[in-house]
Amino acid sequence: MLITGFAVGELETNCYLVAPRAGGEALVIDPGENSVLTLEYYFAANDLTPAAVLLTHGHRDHAAMAYDLCAAWDIPVYLHAADHDLLTDPPEIILDPPSRLSIAGVDVEVDHTPGHTAGSVVYRVAADTDEGPAAVAFTGDTLGFRTVGHPGCAGGHSEDPAMLLDSIAATLLVLDDDTVVLPGHGTSTTIGGERRFNKHLRDNEHP
Repeated sequence: MLITGFAVGELETNCYLVAPRAGGEALVIDPGENSVLTLEYYFAANDLTPAAVLLTHGHRDHAAMAYDLCAAWDIPVYLHAADHDLLTDPPEIILDPPSRLSIAGVDVEVDHTPGHTAGSVVYRVAADTDEGPAAVAFTGDTLGFRTVGHPGCAGGHSEDPAMLLDSIAATLLVLDDDTVVLPGHGTSTTIGGERRFNKHLRDNEHP
C-alpha cells in the first residue's frame, strides 16, 4: 500500500495520499491550503487518479482544497454531517459514522471522535507491509504526537476538551499499541507511545 503525506499551508497541516499501489485510484485525506499542486505531482509520479476526498473535520486548514479536487476530478468528498456548516462549499456526500467505506480498493473504518469539532472523525486502514498488515489511523486534530486537539496544549482550539479526551479514550486508546498514528499536524506516532508519554492523556486518568 502507498501512503504518503506532506505539510501544507500556514499551519503546516498534513495532507495524505492513500492507494493500494501505484497505477490506480487513490484517496486524499485532508487536502488543506495550497495542496493541489503537490497532489498533482504525486498523482503523475505514481500514475494515480483520485477517487475520493476524506475529511477528518471541517476546519479550513484541513479542507480548503476539497471543493477544488471534487470539481476538477468529479469525485465525492466525505465529511461528518455535524461539520457540514464549517465548509464554504458543501461536499457531494456527507458521512454519518460509525461506518465502513470501501473506495479505490481500500477498506476504511470510520470512527466518530467529537471534541475538537462536533463532526471530527478518525479514518483507519490496514496497510500491507513486508512484515504483514499494519494498522494505521489518520487522526486529524483529535490526537497527535504528545498532544490532543490542536498542537500546543490539551484541548487547544477544541470545541469541547472534555468530550475530546473521552473520544480518545473510547475510540483510540482501545487500539493496539503498535497502531501507527498519522495526525493532522506534526510527526507520526503510535497509540502505545501516546498511551505512555502523552501528558494530556495521563493528566486525564482517574485514580
